[in-house]
This record gives sequence, structure tokens and C-alpha cells, in this order.
Amino acid sequence: MVIYFLILLSLCNSYELFQKCYKEAEKYMKNMTIEERIGQMFISQFEPSRDYNKLPEPIPGGYVLFATAFKFNETYIKENIEKIQNSSINITGLPLGLSVDEEGGRINRVSRFFRNPPFPSPKEIYDESGINGILEIDQEKRDLLRKFYMNINLAPVADVSLNTSDPINYRTLNRSAQETADYIAKDVEGYVNDNFTCCLKHFPGYGNNVDTHGGMAIDERSYDTFLNEDFLPFKAGITKNVPMILISHNIVKCKDTQYPASISEAWHKILRDDLKFSGLIITDDLSMGAITQFYDLGTAAVLAVKAGNDLIITGYYKTQINAVIEAVQNGTISEDIINTAVRRVIAWKLKYLTNVECIDEPSDSNPQEIPKDNNTTLIAVLSVIGGLIIIGIIIFIVIFYRKKMQSVDIENVDKMELLK
Repeated sequence: MVIYFLILLSLCNSYELFQKCYKEAEKYMKNMTIEERIGQMFISQFEPSRDYNKLPEPIPGGYVLFATAFKFNETYIKENIEKIQNSSINITGLPLGLSVDEEGGRINRVSRFFRNPPFPSPKEIYDESGINGILEIDQEKRDLLRKFYMNINLAPVADVSLNTSDPINYRTLNRSAQETADYIAKDVEGYVNDNFTCCLKHFPGYGNNVDTHGGMAIDERSYDTFLNEDFLPFKAGITKNVPMILISHNIVKCKDTQYPASISEAWHKILRDDLKFSGLIITDDLSMGAITQFYDLGTAAVLAVKAGNDLIITGYYKTQINAVIEAVQNGTISEDIINTAVRRVIAWKLKYLTNVECIDEPSDSNPQEIPKDNNTTLIAVLSVIGGLIIIGIIIFIVIFYRKKMQSVDIENVDKMELLK
């Protein structure tokens, strides 16, 4: 019985976040070259003077927009972003993932120009009006981002920090792991219900490490610390179906002493296998010092793909996509790895960025792993079998009990006869 329930539980948990759209995603993939598929894995930094005019070839999966993209007239920005979005749809049939860091506080890309005052930090809002205040502000954030055709907010920050001297602290809730987890669960639920992509960061948890924008950060903490603290907010977000998790450039030595988490197969395996995350894994920006100071640009991109990232943020799109294309051509990267990631990326786009109706049916292909489906029929069969087993056990117990009682009655009658 125990084995039966474990099998049933594992099957119930095998459903992937975007699986319903896998079949439809594969239809797009069949009409794409390998170069076009690899392009879908990149989130390129946006340069207004260049990217407003013409999309590169192959077209990237999307862009990350910084403050420089929002320094212009509102009408100009909206018209030009709409133009590149329409170009992508016309050429590839797929929209661009347009992302921005609108965390609040010091990290505001849009509201610094188009809201007075800019959005406060989650910590400031929480101190004043609690989680309900954050939920109200985040609804306003989504409305503002949609106004400029953004469809991904690279927030909320799920890192745990209680020490104001930590470089990451001002971006966190500045509360315990459990309080942070409670906040993340409710905030992610708000984004998911509003069909707007949010992104938890920075897995596996930033801790008190130095800022990786400028150089390497080495995390010496034990794995138990992550299990008992840092993972809690990420687990909470995964439970609420967060579609995207960003992975940091910290070298977290308890599981990988060589590679930053963003290009570490070990940390990606933990996120997939232990935390059961089936959504999009995205790197922190590969243009940051923690990567560029220690890795060749092409090598970094290849390692990022091999580690298990679905999306790569970069300011060196042409250089790094060419490196990945070459790695596929020479066999360093399996095409199955590309197909698995791209299927997930396109399925996410269909689920979150389009009006396409996806039908939950088995995939035609098997890119890297057996596509995990709902196993509805098997679960139903096992449920019936399990129910019959339970009924059989109950019947057996009842019959056994009755026979035992009959034996007792016979024994009592025999005793009464002897007493006579």
C-alpha cells in the first residue's frame, strides 16, 4: 500500500508547468532552423538606438530593457517597442519576451521616469502596510509595465537577509526566511492570477555575498543553511507556479567549488530535481563582472546552456549565440539540450504571451528526456486498483474478526459445558 501511494504521488507531481503547450510548441519548432531555435534561448540587452530599428538575425527570444530605454518621450517608446514586437510576431510567429527590473526602491527602470514618486522597495511598503500594501503596489507595477508592452518583471527578490550591511539587503524584504516565503507565495500568486510573468531571484540565495556585478562572489555557507533558510522562499514560489527563476553568479561551494551557480550543472540539478521546478531557468546577466572577468564570452554561453539554463541574459548576443551554434555543430552541446529548453521557452510564450489555446496531449518528440505528462489514465487505473486493495483489506479484517469472535464463542460454550 505504501508503495502504491508513493507511485501515485510521484505521478501526480510529474506534471510540468507549461506541459499543456508542449505539443503546440513543437509545431513551431518544426519550422525553425537550429539557429532560430537557439535564438529563442537568449534575452539580449536592449539598445534603443539600435534595436528600435531592426531585429538581429536570428531573432532573440526577447530583450531586457534598462533605464536607458525609458529616457524618451512616452509615445516614442511605446510606438517603437510595439514596432519590434510586431516584427518578431510577423517573422517568427512568436512574441518577444520583454523584461525589466522593476523591483522598487533603488531598482526601478520604468517608474523613475513615469511615476512620481517611483515605486518604493518591498521592505518600505511592508513596514508601512504589510503584504496587502505590496500586493496593491505590484498590481500598479504590472499595469505600468503593460503600458510599455513589457511582459516580464525580473522580480520579486526572494533572497533572505536580516543584516543591513549585506549588499543584497536593501533589495530584500529584510525579514526571516519564513516571513519572506509567505510574502513570495502571495506575491507570485498575484502575478500568476494576472497572467504576468514574474521571476524569483537570485537562486540558490544571495546571503551576505559581495555584488557580482563587479566581480566574483564565493559563498562558504553549509548546504543545511540553504535547506533551512534560503530555499524556503523559492519553494513557496514554486508551490504557487512561479514561471521563471533567475540563478546567481555566486560560487556556492557546498555543491560546486568551481563554477558560479549560473553555469553550474549541480545547482541546476538541485533546482530541477530537489525543488521540483519545471519552469524557466534564466541566468543572471552574463555581462556581469563575475563572469566576464573569469570566462571567455563564448565559453560562458556554452557552459550556461550545458548547465541547464533555458534563457540567457547577455549584452553580447552575437558573440555568444555564435559560440552556442558552433558548439552544437561540433557536438559539444547536444541538439536535444537545445530542443528541451526551446520547447519550454515557446510553451511559456504560448501560455503567457499569446491567446493560443493549448491542448493537453502527449508530445510528438522526446528532445532530451521523456516529456512528463499528467498520466491521467494511469493515475485513474491505479486509484481504482488502490481502492479495490483497500476494500479487500477491510473485508479481510472483518472476516478475520468475525471468525475470531466465533472461535471465542465456541470456546466459551465449551467452558460452560465443562462447568455443568
